[in-house]
Amino acid sequence: MKTYFTFLERNKLFTFVNVAGLSISLMFVLLIANMVTRQLTVEKDQRDADRIFVFSHGKFANAHYLIGEKLQSRYPEVEDWCSFTPGFTQYTLIEEKPVNIKLLTARKNFFEFFSYKLIEGKPEQVLLSNTSIVLTRSCANMLFGGQPALGKTLRIPNIGDQTFTVTGVMEDFNNSIIPDNIQAVIPYENAEYMNGSLSIKNDQMSNATSALVCIRCPKDVDPNVKADDIRAYLKEIWWFGGKPVRFIPFRDFYFATDLECNIPMEQYDLTMVWIILTAGVLILLMAVFNYISMSVAQTSYRAKEMATRRLLGSSRPDIFWRMIAESALLTFAAFVIGFLLAKAAEPIAMDLLQVKLDLVGDLSAGTLLIYMVFVLLLSYLSGFIPATILSNYNPLDVVKGTFRRKTKTIYLRTLNIVQNGLTIAMLTCALFLSVQIYRILHEPLGYTYGNILSLTPAAENETLLAFRNEALQLPFVKRICFTQGTPRDGGNNNTMNVPIQGGIKSMGFQCFIADSSFIDMFGIQITQDRKLTNDDGAWLVSENAMKDMPGITDYVPNERKGRTGFYISGTFKDFHIRRAMDEQRPLRIQIRDVEDVHPWEILIETNDGDLADYQRRLNTLYESFVKDIPYKSRWYHNQMRDQYKDLFRMNKLIGVFTGAAFLISLLGLTAMSIYFIAQRKRDMAIRKVFGSSPLEEQKRLMRFSLHSISISLLVALPLAITGVRSINNIIEYESTFPWWVPIASVLIVSLISLVSVYLISRKATRENPVENLKTE
Repeated sequence: MKTYFTFLERNKLFTFVNVAGLSISLMFVLLIANMVTRQLTVEKDQRDADRIFVFSHGKFANAHYLIGEKLQSRYPEVEDWCSFTPGFTQYTLIEEKPVNIKLLTARKNFFEFFSYKLIEGKPEQVLLSNTSIVLTRSCANMLFGGQPALGKTLRIPNIGDQTFTVTGVMEDFNNSIIPDNIQAVIPYENAEYMNGSLSIKNDQMSNATSALVCIRCPKDVDPNVKADDIRAYLKEIWWFGGKPVRFIPFRDFYFATDLECNIPMEQYDLTMVWIILTAGVLILLMAVFNYISMSVAQTSYRAKEMATRRLLGSSRPDIFWRMIAESALLTFAAFVIGFLLAKAAEPIAMDLLQVKLDLVGDLSAGTLLIYMVFVLLLSYLSGFIPATILSNYNPLDVVKGTFRRKTKTIYLRTLNIVQNGLTIAMLTCALFLSVQIYRILHEPLGYTYGNILSLTPAAENETLLAFRNEALQLPFVKRICFTQGTPRDGGNNNTMNVPIQGGIKSMGFQCFIADSSFIDMFGIQITQDRKLTNDDGAWLVSENAMKDMPGITDYVPNERKGRTGFYISGTFKDFHIRRAMDEQRPLRIQIRDVEDVHPWEILIETNDGDLADYQRRLNTLYESFVKDIPYKSRWYHNQMRDQYKDLFRMNKLIGVFTGAAFLISLLGLTAMSIYFIAQRKRDMAIRKVFGSSPLEEQKRLMRFSLHSISISLLVALPLAITGVRSINNIIEYESTFPWWVPIASVLIVSLISLVSVYLISRKATRENPVENLKTE
């Protein structure tokens, strides 16, 4: 390999472009491969996963806790069931200091039904008592500093001020549909302390989408066969029943993003997985094209070396496999560098992809074998074309110069066209998504807001009212609102069975209960005010909701068993809840005296100014009232941006892929142009002898480059169309396609290519033609 190392040393640009391009692309490939593998193997260690199904009805993936019990009591196909709700944040007192922990409430058979690994404790015993608690390993270490946790006690004031005993320690949730930030599991009997409608004693099953309900069936039994019968049964016994029923295989639930999941569960869009995988493959292909292009460009310089080897006895297979070995050496070096880059970029990738990655932790003998096979295949793919060219050449072609002309006119141009096409397609997708995000963020919401600071309640109402009175004295505070729900979170759902024109219509109202400052704080436009008080159970109703209830003017009756209707105190113009692209819902607002509102959030509107200072001063004041109890303090506009964080993340992701594609393409274009121009120096010299000017030669080279870009549109167009359609399916926002986006993409890539060729060719076109003809 000595001659190869000499070649690399003398051709530093070739070495740098190929190693850099391959390393960067392999960094992406390794991260994406780890991500895709983990996504496709969620809950892979779950025993009986093929016999466990998640209950869904209509568009909802959740139901009430007791639905599992109802199903088992009627259908023998249901062997066992389990329900759970993750995401409750409560504080526990450790040495009288509050520490937040994230809880999952579950049926007591949770560790028998599922196979989440217990480090200490027996599955059938760890949740026997209502005051049992199972901690994850990391939570146990956090709370007890590495000391044995079993038998220790935790007092949780907000759960009936009960003292819980640690009866088990489990491995952290990892690669599961249950969020990995869950730190402890407690029996579902405690859910009523956090939300009364979740109670297992609530026979009416009021909170209809509060738990994930799973059933286990005997092997080869599909509960979907009974879906219609179950639908009819639930319609009889449950106010929320009657919707189409579907049972989703446990592992498939991870990708069931077509359903609304109203509790924090881990799910991922399968389309997004394929988009990311496709982008990674395209970036890898671009790097491979770079290597092939550069190697092909260099074959004319190595032809004499290979001709000499042939004269010394080397056969064609010897030359072929020598080139493949050289490709393997460079690919292996790039792979090692790429792995180190991927490990360094792992935290950034996890934030962008919103999944957990663990390149080192997931290493195994099987993974190493796959890596080895991948490097060998990539080496063969990258080296095949240049190895074939050099091993099949006719030595006479080297002498006559036809070999050089073949390499410069066929292979290089084809690869450059494909590479430009990929870059244009990816840039089109990136620009299109950026435009869509801009449109969404500027979509009228139907309400307005200024500088609103949101604080989570961390004390009794009396203390919160005292804080409110003090905060209103601050000169920069405009108003303070106690509210149950905001337009950002959508408030609380209340589904009613409303009799309309001889039939019953199910209407799910999104409800907000707040003091009177709510109206002014969000600029809600009241179109009719009948001056009824909340003592009459009166609500303001959105105009579209009124249109959905023809014939109803003053009182909205409710045919749902055990529930009453409400009086209409007025109407207001509709506004968007949550995100601009979400569907409109019927809305209700009840205005109460501030003393009667038990807030979910405390909203403080301030004047313009130093918002960071305002937040610091308000937090300091709040802490003087709530003492050491944990709370959250965030600006409303930041919370609104969080509503679109998946779009921002996808935009960043596509931007990163496009940037990588640009970098690889630019490296390849620059290096290829240098070698391409070097091969055409003799032609340029001859034309200059016959009167051609340096400017004409530059125009000739740039026309050639522009012509290649024009042909690359045949590659870019179908890829861009596919990418744009996929993005539209994910963000679900209808708007006209910005016609200028593909044009801008083509112009940007063309400009970069032309500038690159111009700068590289400038010196070559100004050289004295004698320098290139004196050896002819």
